[in-house]
Amino acid sequence: MVTARQVIASGSSRNRRGMDLLDTPVLNKGTAFTAEERTGFGLHGLLPPHGETLDEQVARAYEAFQKKDSDLERHIYLRALQDTNEVLFYRLLLDRIEEMTPLVYTPTVALACEQFSHIYRRPRGLFISYPMRDSIPELLRNRPNKDVDVIVVTDGERILGIGDQGVGGLGIPIGKLSLYSLIGGIRPERTLPIVLDVGTNNAERLRDPEYLGWRHERVTGQEYFDFVNQFVQAVKQELPGTCLQWGRLRNSARPPHS
Repeated sequence: MVTARQVIASGSSRNRRGMDLLDTPVLNKGTAFTAEERTGFGLHGLLPPHGETLDEQVARAYEAFQKKDSDLERHIYLRALQDTNEVLFYRLLLDRIEEMTPLVYTPTVALACEQFSHIYRRPRGLFISYPMRDSIPELLRNRPNKDVDVIVVTDGERILGIGDQGVGGLGIPIGKLSLYSLIGGIRPERTLPIVLDVGTNNAERLRDPEYLGWRHERVTGQEYFDFVNQFVQAVKQELPGTCLQWGRLRNSARPPHS
């Protein structure tokens, strides 16, 4: 498990101050910033005056978690916590691992994928859509963090018993990589969830005015395999040595070795 100290130490905060620091989930300590840190990083006035320990933060976060009425709402809460304070997110999961893991990943992640466009809040990972197939290296360069150890990628077609969810399948790599950090000790800022958006054959998604993916029937056959190959070659070029794991790709897909 990645410890809070390891996560904070993994990135330099010397060039981040004020709201820029508070908006960086891997470095943000929220109310746990000390008085000295608040002075050094220009945080006075941006946070409540009382400083908390991490244990106190966890207790307060769990109290808020318990007030959610459904598993989907609890999933949304945990994802929001992950997007604001990753140290607190992972500590809460670690303290209550049996209770939290079914909400971060299976089975609740299936519902989260189904409702992805309706519960979307903040960007995480990369969306690589078929219409931008000739710009994949540029898309990879837009990744949130330069150094990446593990990529998990899906095309959103085979999602935990509920089938084709299109771009909503990104919830699978997000959830899976969260567990890799929680249990496997991989630094969260060195993971990258990706969805290959090749359209969807889910009529409900295509009719949904809030659907956020490419509104087109799925690309199949040689065009699909060529797109997957373009992606693999771009990863080799931009992120050589990175572990690339395939998750929930279509049954007929046999992606090239990475």
